[in-house]
Order: sequence, then C-alpha cells, then structure tokens
Amino acid sequence: MANYSYLCSADVASLYPSSQVAGFDSQSGVLAHDVSCVPLLWLALFRPADLVTGVFTVDEEDEDEEEAELEATAPLVAKDRALAQLDAALPVLNRLFAAEGTLDGHAALLRQAVEKAPDAYLTIELDEIEALWEEGTFQPALRAALACFDGVSDGGTGMAADRARLIELSQLRPGRPFPPARLLIDGSETRSDDDCWNFVRLLGAAFMAEVPWETAYADTEAS
Repeated sequence: MANYSYLCSADVASLYPSSQVAGFDSQSGVLAHDVSCVPLLWLALFRPADLVTGVFTVDEEDEDEEEAELEATAPLVAKDRALAQLDAALPVLNRLFAAEGTLDGHAALLRQAVEKAPDAYLTIELDEIEALWEEGTFQPALRAALACFDGVSDGGTGMAADRARLIELSQLRPGRPFPPARLLIDGSETRSDDDCWNFVRLLGAAFMAEVPWETAYADTEAS
C-alpha cells in the first residue's frame, strides 16, 4: 500500500484538514499529491516556524475501543505568506541545485495552483510519509530542510548537507538536468523515465482537480 503526501488548502488554520475540517472538499482542497516523498517545491512554501503540533481524536476501528488521541506535527501557514516564502526560497534552491538548472518556471506553475486555491491556509498532510522513516528521524530532517531556505544550516555542515536533506525528503534523482517546467504540457516524446520521476518530485501530481503543470489543465485553459 502506497504512502501519500497531500498539499492542501483550508479555510481555517487546521492541520490535516481532510479529516479535521468539517465540509472539507477534496476536489478543491487537495492541490496536489505525491507518493513516498514530499516534493521539493512544496517544502519551499514553508519554514521551521510554520511547523505546528496538534493533538487529534481518532475513532478506533474496533467499536469496543475508546477514541484515541494522536499527536502530529506538520507545516501550516497563511497562503500569502507561503507564496512569499516560495519566492524567497528560489535563489537558495537555484544555488543548491545549480548543476541541475533553475526552478523559476516550475515555481511559477506551483504559484498558479496555490493562488487558484480558494482557501486562506496552506498545509501538507504528511503523516503517511513520516511513517516510512525510522521513528524520531523525520521531524528533525524536515525542520533542518526548511531552515536552509532562510540560509540557516542546522549542524553547520553547509550547502552539501542542505542539498542532501532536500533530496532525501523529495526523493529526487540528482545529477541530471531538471526536466522543463512544461514537460507534461508540451508532451515531449523524448522525456525519459528519470525526467518524469524528477518532475513529479519537484511539483507533485494532480489529485482530483487539474494542476497547471499537466496537460489536462493546459487543454482546459486553451478551450
């Protein structure tokens, strides 16, 4: 069974809005998703100060069991702030991944998706991704990765460590040029499996609604 991450917007400041916000609409509230990772440009929307811890009540499947409380930590921030942080992170990303190429075009497409979202807050549902990591290792890695966008390297190990953290979280295949931002719009016949892999690790993929970086969205906009 796959483990997913979801980039979500919500009209209230809530972690895990798909289960915690009454009336949450996945059609509009889940902006994109990915498997077994957190896409690189999603991370650029947040900073360590945006990590919030909440305690949730979950229903047990066994009717004889009482409700359980679950503690979880995830990023949560106002949408406008997230977009400003994305813009500020771009020079850092372009420096860390200079060998692979710039990400300005990719970030512009993510910005379109976030701006289109009707709600005021942005978060990532990532508990399924955290479950893939050894206990106690995911949150420190996430916090350290987000810190690099402000030019702060936890541990003082510099650019190489920042790059490695971001690669581990996003599951990028490094060492090859980033695929073009319009890869899935222009329908290039020359795209490789590695290009498609890395493209989704940068931006994620459509969930229920279209996203600006996929062909279906481009066709809709043109019609």
